[in-house]
Amino acid sequence: MKTKLLFSLMIILIGTISLAGCSDDDVVTVIDQPPQPPQSVYTITGDDTVFIYWTAPYEGDIAYYGIYRSSQELTGYDLIAEVEADPNPNLDLVYYDPGYVDADVSNGLTYYYAVTSVDEAGQESDLSAETVFDTPRPEGEMTLYDDAVDPNRSGFNFLTGTVMESGNPGADVYLDRDIKTGVFYINATNIDVLLQAAGYHESFDGIGWAPQNGWSYTGWAEIIPGHIYVVAIKDNHGDWNYAKLRVLAENDNAGTVTFQWAYQLDDNNPELVPPTEENTDLTARAGIGSML
Repeated sequence: MKTKLLFSLMIILIGTISLAGCSDDDVVTVIDQPPQPPQSVYTITGDDTVFIYWTAPYEGDIAYYGIYRSSQELTGYDLIAEVEADPNPNLDLVYYDPGYVDADVSNGLTYYYAVTSVDEAGQESDLSAETVFDTPRPEGEMTLYDDAVDPNRSGFNFLTGTVMESGNPGADVYLDRDIKTGVFYINATNIDVLLQAAGYHESFDGIGWAPQNGWSYTGWAEIIPGHIYVVAIKDNHGDWNYAKLRVLAENDNAGTVTFQWAYQLDDNNPELVPPTEENTDLTARAGIGSML
């Protein structure tokens, strides 16, 4: 088990040089130093899965990397895996993309990660410096119908991952379409649901933190293929949970839209801070976290 220090003192031993005189008997002792830790460590959230990324140090004798995990930020890090290093004789910039996939996690629980470098002599670096945490969450795909076409399949509940009637009290959002223009809209079902149109993204992982402003207080947002929408939902206890949707496809003839969705089970998760009483904004906390 390892402890992560906020500051560490590094003592560098350059060597011992005999100064007895200038002769062939002069001795220079070179001490091999432990390697530097990996840099730019971060994670991406999955469903019962966490993807871990890092950049290798500029060293040519790294044998493998140690993957550490804890339930706390600064202590209790246990080794969970070893990842063989890619050869790097030219000291190039090497990315591990991802370097490790942790599938031994549960949705709704928060995990802290660190990575170490181990050289061919078996010397291990300090834990990586970044504060990296992740809370895996469920995700999936679903198809909603225009409320005028099939109201029984126009609503969606993120907690249960269930398509339902738009008028069901459990529905968080529902789909409808403008009769004249044919444009689809995603709608909040009540005032405790906030919507944010986050723009076009090539990947579902393109949005990891909710922006601080730009929420649709009208309660609806226009559906555009490839766009991501962030949703904040307030429960009966005053806690907030977040979700996101990405538009995968529209079917004008059937009156349907297919979405990829994800929902964070952890109340008031630090990756997306809930709206406050003063400004009703979602504000990301300081520090390096993961992508929703």
